[in-house]
Amino acid sequence: MTDSRHAQLMEQTRKVVAAFSNIPRDGLGIHLRLQACVIALVELENRCANMDEDPYSVLLAMLSDIESLPQCFKQVYPHLNLDPDINPVPADDHAGTQELFQTAWTTYNPATYKHSLNLIQTRLGCSGFDPSYFAGKRCLDSGCGTGRFAIAMALAGARQVFAADFGNESLAFLEERKKEYGVAQVETAQMDVTDMSVFETGAFDFVASHGVLHHTPHPDRGIGEHFRITKFGGQFWLYLYGAGGIYWPVYDELRKLLLGIAPKDIRAILHSFGLRQGLIYTFLDNFLAPRVYYSLEQTLDLLRPLGDFSYVHMRGTSPIDDTEKALATKWGRELWGPDGEIRIVITKDAAR
Repeated sequence: MTDSRHAQLMEQTRKVVAAFSNIPRDGLGIHLRLQACVIALVELENRCANMDEDPYSVLLAMLSDIESLPQCFKQVYPHLNLDPDINPVPADDHAGTQELFQTAWTTYNPATYKHSLNLIQTRLGCSGFDPSYFAGKRCLDSGCGTGRFAIAMALAGARQVFAADFGNESLAFLEERKKEYGVAQVETAQMDVTDMSVFETGAFDFVASHGVLHHTPHPDRGIGEHFRITKFGGQFWLYLYGAGGIYWPVYDELRKLLLGIAPKDIRAILHSFGLRQGLIYTFLDNFLAPRVYYSLEQTLDLLRPLGDFSYVHMRGTSPIDDTEKALATKWGRELWGPDGEIRIVITKDAAR
């Protein structure tokens, strides 16, 4: 990583936050803050789609433009009725995570949901998990949200799929999708996905935790529990956010612009902007959700005391969903860190 350029980028990101320090967190101020974050979101996603291009110069220019927005706002400021009693809330408030993800996912229309389901089906296929693999298997979609992974496995021929999540609204949404896709073998359960004690050791042929555990209060425990309930010879599909890089640190700094603003208000305004649904979900996830990060070695160290295993990287159609492809680009490690995102399929070996 280019340490000096990384430091320059983060310093400019902090300048953006400082420039917004006197912008109100209600009324027109919310709109200005959200506009700034949307600009940053789109440019960061563009960098992910173009990992062979130097991200620093483009991101620095973008952040400089955002820093200038509050100056343009000054002439409007005297005409606002401001609420002096708005208090910022912590960025890592797990209490709001349930509401955030339920409302983020359950607003998907049928076309957007189908597109999201197709992404999972494609990623499974690229990694070698086709209908011949799933036929007759017992599977778990842990932290299922509205169940795109569960439905994908059921459509691929799984005998039984448990879909577990802590959100009732998400599970109710999944019940409707079950009817729509004709997958009665999917069973739903509301539960804490870092505590799998209701399941016996080795209960499942295939366990999926796709971008979930890094949002929970006890991710290390959750990783161990998911490994425990995977049968010997079975597979544990694990996706965690990777440590390092510039992508997540920029989001972690800019999310300070939104402290104290209710997720429901943010979501409503983003809809009013006319943003596509997938981008709204990415916004809510990246700016609002609590999270922790893992290196590959840290992840493997959590698993080693629990039993023998082997692993391979998940495969995808592009560097965005394929860690090996991302790290093979010119700037992938700068964006995502030395290990990239932790996207691995773990095979649990026979007992020692």
